[in-house]
Amino acid sequence: MRTRDPTEPSRPPDLRLVPAALAAWSVVLFGVWLGLVAAGILTAVGAAAAAGAWWRVSAAQVVAAAGCAAAAGLVVTVHLLLIAGHPLREPAGRGSSATVRVVVADDPRPIRPQVGIAGPAVPGSVLVQVTVVAAEVGDGRWSAGGRMILIAPADGWAHLLPGQEATAHGLLAPAEPGGLEVAVLRVRGPPADIAAPPWWQTAAGELRVGLREAAAAVLAPPEAGLLPGLAVGDRAGLTPEVEDDFRVAGLSHLLAVSGANLAIVGGAVLASARLLRSDPRLAAALSLLAVIGFVVLARPSPSVVRAAVMGGIALLALALGRGRSALPALAAAVLVLLLVDPALGVDPGFALSVVATGGLVLLAPGWADALHGRRVPRWAAEALAIPAAAFLATAPLVAGLNATVNPLAVLANLLAVPAVAPATVLGVLAAVLSPLGGPVAEVCVWLAGPAVWWLVTVADRVAAVPGASLPWPEGLTGGLLLAGLLVVLVLLARSRRWRALLAAVGVGLALVLVPT
Repeated sequence: MRTRDPTEPSRPPDLRLVPAALAAWSVVLFGVWLGLVAAGILTAVGAAAAAGAWWRVSAAQVVAAAGCAAAAGLVVTVHLLLIAGHPLREPAGRGSSATVRVVVADDPRPIRPQVGIAGPAVPGSVLVQVTVVAAEVGDGRWSAGGRMILIAPADGWAHLLPGQEATAHGLLAPAEPGGLEVAVLRVRGPPADIAAPPWWQTAAGELRVGLREAAAAVLAPPEAGLLPGLAVGDRAGLTPEVEDDFRVAGLSHLLAVSGANLAIVGGAVLASARLLRSDPRLAAALSLLAVIGFVVLARPSPSVVRAAVMGGIALLALALGRGRSALPALAAAVLVLLLVDPALGVDPGFALSVVATGGLVLLAPGWADALHGRRVPRWAAEALAIPAAAFLATAPLVAGLNATVNPLAVLANLLAVPAVAPATVLGVLAAVLSPLGGPVAEVCVWLAGPAVWWLVTVADRVAAVPGASLPWPEGLTGGLLLAGLLVVLVLLARSRRWRALLAAVGVGLALVLVPT
């Protein structure tokens, strides 16, 4: 991030494209949630508003917002029409048996016993997001696309990679409303006719295995399972106790690959290039290459690619010293991605990536400058500002999704911030160097050990505080409520008197609750 000259007057962020992105996102969200008729109405309203604004108002931002809303509504309407006419919709309503050839779209995710789709889930099952290639139901055979969710046994399905083709046999069920899937398939047995994964997925898998083996050889089981999840999103070895502690302590966002991970990796390369006094354009190019390499390492599933788009935009703009252009670039990326794939509009991972990147663009540079002005080294200021900004921006969304709030989550994240960047960078370095031999990767893991231990300890201690996790309104209401509270706290922190009081309360909580 470029240091702003203190004598240079601050310029407000460029918000011209933000209304268009928000309008398009809102139409996608409500269109998918409310169904085909609502999507058609929203499209018509958006088109009429765009025409009226062009004729009467002639304000570019109003016309752009209404036009983007109409375009998004049209895309959603077309998708919903295709889903309504899909050949698997009617057999799914009857619960028919089917054989489906699919392409795995994302990493299979374990399902807890109490969570299920289209009926109770069987313990040891996984949820697999796939794209349909062909389907066979009774005497009918189709070669048709469309999204589908598989509820499959972990045996055979848990280790499939994105991009692999496989054949599944099972019972169809209707997809739950609020998504763009054509059906759900409750799979019987392991996959058949498994195709080889793409070469880059195989290479990434080998590096991830190297990281897991190095971590298991050096660290205790809790830390050994956490490091791959923290560095590359590999949660295969994460123990249930650590996962629950991170969720209760408000640190679960650290276990998902997001724009913050990519910014940390790219930022480390950027800081190294700055130490070597490289040209800003060369530094930006090297940072983007690091981001691309990280995407391959973390496996280029849709969630990782989306995070790369978001983090790459912020990183490129900030590396070139054009922080003012980062927000328009982010809004443009949101528009393009939603029009290409409207299912992103209801995807929590997409929302977390966008919001985290917005925090990096709007908050991190100012925080880094403020810390640097207080004699904190530039590299340390950026390492602290990036995770802290991502946490503050995503906290309302996480609260709305989890329907819980931990008042100590802010304290937990502040305590965790210094350890996130070194653990992430050293974990990625261990994975990249693992082909050179186990001892080389184990040195990186050993260096990351204290940071990972600290994260496990913070999560364990905060989660152990009785009554720390409080119930919170779910969904949009809960997110907006917490966002309002955070805005009030930020405004109070701008006053020296209130800032001192808030700091004293935070230190008091740390001194009392952490040892307890």
